[in-house]
Amino acid sequence: MTLPKRSAFSVFLRLATRRLLIIASLVAEPLRARIRSNALVRLEGTTRRTGLEESELPKIVFLSVYRAKNVRLVQVLLRELGPDADVRLWALDEVAPDLAAYTVGSGPGTRFAHFNNLYRNESVEDDAWVVLADDDALFVKGSLVETIDLMKRSQFSLAQPSHSVIGWWTSMFNVARPFSLTRETNYVEQGPVVIMESSFAREVLPLPEDNDMGWGIEAEWYRLKEGRRRIGVVDSCRIAHWGRNATSYPKGPEMINMRKRLTRAGVESIWQLQTVNGHWWRWQRTPPWVKH
Repeated sequence: MTLPKRSAFSVFLRLATRRLLIIASLVAEPLRARIRSNALVRLEGTTRRTGLEESELPKIVFLSVYRAKNVRLVQVLLRELGPDADVRLWALDEVAPDLAAYTVGSGPGTRFAHFNNLYRNESVEDDAWVVLADDDALFVKGSLVETIDLMKRSQFSLAQPSHSVIGWWTSMFNVARPFSLTRETNYVEQGPVVIMESSFAREVLPLPEDNDMGWGIEAEWYRLKEGRRRIGVVDSCRIAHWGRNATSYPKGPEMINMRKRLTRAGVESIWQLQTVNGHWWRWQRTPPWVKH
């Protein structure tokens, strides 16, 4: 499938709309932050239900890099996994006592390098789903297990939950669409939560360790799936991202690295990747691209 062209005007319009929405988010941030905090407290006090029997739970290898300040968020996310999940964590600063049993190591470094170390730490079963998760995201609708279930039904090899408007997002493309269960896309952002089926994970991992934050890796993932697999966004499961992106490191070098990756992949711009090939709407029994 050929990527569509993007006109200069359409890119300008998307950038302008994005800027307006970011301004609106900043103005509403005190209210949004309160809603996120209330959601965290509520989830800490409830038992998450997936709608699946324990025998139906997918095999999950959960990889995450965390900071001590976000331990509560990580703990809530871990509660959504089945008892047999393979959890491998890396602490960027101090090891949290409550997570010590799952923490493989600690210390500074780049995100991709830590994910690689966690992935290599032990073998991964052939039918396991590999999850790469940051420490500052919380499911406010659906769950990790439900996301994987919808990925299976949509025949996605790579996907992620959509973003809720109460959290921070990098691109409007990943914000949840009303009435949509899943979208088959040409773009899956590298975070904050990425899910891969095992065969795709074996092609993607280990991730490139170029001493950067991985901007533009989405173009390489698109080329890996092109003509062979489907990737997408699960709109009916939503996360709230606690922090704004790219606030702890300079953006300039990342933009340069992103341009290099896009050029190597033969992609004109990140906007070109952010396109939808099909929707699975709520009133449809199955995704329209799945053959019966």
